[in-house]
Amino acid sequence: MAQVLLTSPADADIGGIIAYLACKAGNTLAARYVASFEKLFNRLADYPDSGPLRPALGPQVRISIVAPYIVIYEYDAAGDTVIVLRIIHGRRQINGDLLLVNTGSS
Repeated sequence: MAQVLLTSPADADIGGIIAYLACKAGNTLAARYVASFEKLFNRLADYPDSGPLRPALGPQVRISIVAPYIVIYEYDAAGDTVIVLRIIHGRRQINGDLLLVNTGSS
């Protein structure tokens, strides 16, 4: 089972998402998203290379979805670690500039 780590930007992304949802849609919906993200992170721990590769974002960058959010991550097989780089709303223009974290695989 891989270890799942969130970068500082990803941690800020998820905090902002949950705070926004709690404010605009209520704590019940925010709690559902917390559970959905946790479920995804558990799945990534079990199946770290399950998301499709997105080479336009980086050679080892993969994505997974918690609709409408896109979880952008890399899997470091040598360290058996999933590194969540960002969590971005699917309507945003997604490009390599959003990935401010250099994990060394680029």
